[in-house]
Amino acid sequence: MGRHERISTDLPDYMVSELRSAVESGEFASTDEAVREALTHWLGARAMGAVTAEDLRVALQREVEGPGRDADAVFDRLEALCGDRIEASERKA
Repeated sequence: MGRHERISTDLPDYMVSELRSAVESGEFASTDEAVREALTHWLGARAMGAVTAEDLRVALQREVEGPGRDADAVFDRLEALCGDRIEASERKA
């Protein structure tokens, strides 16, 4: 997974409570895993930028009118981009 660096942060009580509750319920194996998933989600959303509903409509229409895409290639790309979340979801199942 690459090099790791330990950091420390202060969280409000309600966040700590939710975090611990998610771990205790088995949703996550550890608080580290939960925080990593939250950061991965945030980074993904941040990388997408400010996408408006109109942007999505235009992109969808372009895809509908286009030549289409190979489903295997799309799923391979999704797995590469979202592999951590897919693995976490499979562990929960």
